[in-house]
Amino acid sequence: MPTGTTGSAILATTLLGTSLLSRPPQSQPPAFEPVRAEVVLTEWISEDFSSNSDTPLDGECNFFNFTTMVTSAFCAPFTISRMGSAILRTASERALRCVAKHDVECVLSTEIGLAVPALFLADHESAAGVRTLLAPRMLAHEPSGAEYVRVCNPSGGITDSITVQFNASVRVEFLDSQKQVKTEILTGKDAFCVQLLRVAFEDACWAELDG
Repeated sequence: MPTGTTGSAILATTLLGTSLLSRPPQSQPPAFEPVRAEVVLTEWISEDFSSNSDTPLDGECNFFNFTTMVTSAFCAPFTISRMGSAILRTASERALRCVAKHDVECVLSTEIGLAVPALFLADHESAAGVRTLLAPRMLAHEPSGAEYVRVCNPSGGITDSITVQFNASVRVEFLDSQKQVKTEILTGKDAFCVQLLRVAFEDACWAELDG
């Protein structure tokens, strides 16, 4: 699989600001520290009118590194369906800025201060620059095999990484940027990214969404 970069790091492909590389596992994920999300979208200083900056400040693109897991009050389907379009638009713009600054291929909602489970995939062919997968649910699917993927924090480099095993393909149902229900089979880096999102939020959140 080609080496790439996502909102989390570099993949055997790339993931969410993270790097993923196909190779045997080298480490086990550390114990998670729960982090409570109290607001649906945290503030970014760089978005202040006085900052005059289109580039996220250091730390605003807070890439997932397997040390924390988000517990959120914003996982209920009703809450997500009622989320304002302005919030989703701001989150999408943040994701695009993180993609541009760190040259990653996907960004998790937790990495840009959004407490709702969502994934933003870099899409250079769309006007928005990213595709939004809001509250993705895993559906029954015969996977096309598993791959070892190295997830690296783009802020920390290749030494700040962990190797995990993800399915090479997944079938998901999600809401797009217009909150239209979509079902797709994702492969490669896109599949890795959605599985990483599932790791970033606590199981109780997904239990609420998956029903």
